[in-house]
Amino acid sequence: MNQLHVDDRFSDALRAELVSQVNKETPAAKRRRTRVWLGTGALTGAGLLGIGAAAAGLFVIPGGEKVTPLASPVTTTYAGTATVELGTPPEGTTGIQMELRCLTPGWFEFPDGASSSCSEEDAASDRLGWSGYTIPLAPGQDSVTIKAGPEAHWQLTAEYVKQERTPLGVNAKGETYGVESQENGTPDLIAVMATNGQSGYAYASDLYGGPMPTSPEDAVKNFSTPRPPHEIPVFQSDGETQIGIFMASGSGGGIPSYPTRSAPPE
Repeated sequence: MNQLHVDDRFSDALRAELVSQVNKETPAAKRRRTRVWLGTGALTGAGLLGIGAAAAGLFVIPGGEKVTPLASPVTTTYAGTATVELGTPPEGTTGIQMELRCLTPGWFEFPDGASSSCSEEDAASDRLGWSGYTIPLAPGQDSVTIKAGPEAHWQLTAEYVKQERTPLGVNAKGETYGVESQENGTPDLIAVMATNGQSGYAYASDLYGGPMPTSPEDAVKNFSTPRPPHEIPVFQSDGETQIGIFMASGSGGGIPSYPTRSAPPE
C-alpha cells in the first residue's frame, strides 16, 4: 500500500510538473522549449491542468516545481466573458493557478490567449469537462478575465501561488534524475510514465536517440529526426531496477509536445 501511495503521488506530481512546463511562457515561446514525456504519448495543452493543486505540498519530483498556495481559492460561476476579482496578491506570489470547469459546451480563452474547448460530452463529464492554467502574475494584477461565447456557462477556481524550482536528484552512480527544465537542463534520467501506469525514469540518451542535448533549446533544434515507435525501458531512480517500458515515437526519441493556440471554431 505504501508503494502504491507513493506512485500515486509521483504520478500526480509528474502531471502537475509537465503541465507547469508548458504554461510558463508565451504561447510562441512554449513551442520552442522542453519536450513533455507522459505515458505512451505526450501531454498537449491544458488537458491535465488543475492537478497541481492536488499535488502541491504532497510530493515534488526532483527538479520539479514546488507550488505553494498563498491564499484561499476563489470559486465563481459565470456565463459569457467575465472578469474574476481575486483581491490583493500576498507577498511572494509568482502566479495565478486556475481550474476552469465548463458547464455547457463552448470555447474558453485564458488571459494570455491559451484556450480550451468543451463538447456536450465534456460538459456532462466531471472527468473531461475541466482544464486549468497557471499564468505569471503581472505587476498590479488582481484579477483574471476569461473570454467565452455569451451562451457558454463556466466555473473558475483561481488562487495565488508561489512557484519554486527544486534541484535534480543524484543516485548512487552519480547520475542526475528528475524533470527536464530550462533551469536545470536535461538530467541523465528523465521522469516519465510507463505504459503500465508506473512512474519512473528513462535515460535521456534513449529518449533522444543519441547524445544528450545540452538544453531544451538544443533538443528542439538538433533532435528532430523522425523515428519509428519503439520501446524504452523505465527504471527506478537508481537507473538499474526496471519497472516498465515507455513507447516512444516521433522526433528524437519520445514524443515531443508543444502547446498550440487554436482559433475558435467558426
